[in-house]
Amino acid sequence: MRIKDYFTPKSLVYTGAHDNVKTTIKHYFYDNELRVTDTFKKNGEKSYIQVIGLSDVNVIEGLREIYPIDSLTLEDVFNVHQRVKIEDKGDYIFSVFHIVYIKDNEAFEDYLSLLMFENTLISFHEKEPLYLDALYPLLENYKEIKEKGVDYLYYHILDIITDHHLDVADESMRFLDEFEADILDSKRVNQEDFYQIRKSLLRIKGITSPVHPQLEKALMNQKLFKKDSEAYFEDLKDHFKRLDDNIQEQRELTRHLLDLHMNNQSNQMNQIMKTLTLFSAIFIPLSFLTGFFGMNFRYFDVLEYKHSLMIFILLCVLLTLGMLYFFKRLKYFK
Repeated sequence: MRIKDYFTPKSLVYTGAHDNVKTTIKHYFYDNELRVTDTFKKNGEKSYIQVIGLSDVNVIEGLREIYPIDSLTLEDVFNVHQRVKIEDKGDYIFSVFHIVYIKDNEAFEDYLSLLMFENTLISFHEKEPLYLDALYPLLENYKEIKEKGVDYLYYHILDIITDHHLDVADESMRFLDEFEADILDSKRVNQEDFYQIRKSLLRIKGITSPVHPQLEKALMNQKLFKKDSEAYFEDLKDHFKRLDDNIQEQRELTRHLLDLHMNNQSNQMNQIMKTLTLFSAIFIPLSFLTGFFGMNFRYFDVLEYKHSLMIFILLCVLLTLGMLYFFKRLKYFK
């Protein structure tokens, strides 16, 4: 790393690639009727603040004038290459997620960080979060979200993310089934696509496995996580377990498919070598006969017989057929 690329602690520097996305704020008040403003405003109501675009550091830093956000936490918000984590900061919960989702039959990856206070949830995005489209109708129409605490909204966001990851896992399972059919039918597989799926599974594993244990630890903060939301988070943890089992199963399947593919390749190579060996075994005695009768002996009366060439050719044919029959009896080939 070059010295000029080093940032001192608490440096608020956006490290992503979406500098062209203008920083916009959507502040949803959803205690009763849903209201939306474009500024930070704290009035005691339950609210959800969505910050889209992390290029304008000064605008986002203005949050610290209203909410007690540690400067190191805000630094992590701008560092979009952070590991997946859920941290209990006492007055708030700080979370970082990397989301993989499918839209229009194409896979995308996105970044999300969350700050959950007692009455406010703040989310930070590099660009428009298409994967959260299902959240907005809930804020407007779902009565239970208005009645419960902010932790219930936090649960819904995690549930939406987990559903997307389950969809990706299901899609990768479909591809693996196709690869399995190709390997069993044609004995061949597109290795580049196969390794891309393995790489995707490792990526999903890396961004989903840390969530479950860290959420368990964060749920001990009874100030921010209410008792009436406990059952929902238990259901969410069950989804995490199912996702983890699904990914583990697919990783085992990819390992077995790779072994099967390598076995197929070895069998094909063995078949080629067996064919070459059979040809060699047939031509060895023929080469011997050709060499023997081709020697320049002074007295070799059989060569002077007028039908000797036909007899030699017939002998070679009979020898070849005899060896093929012998190999067939020994089941060297089908």
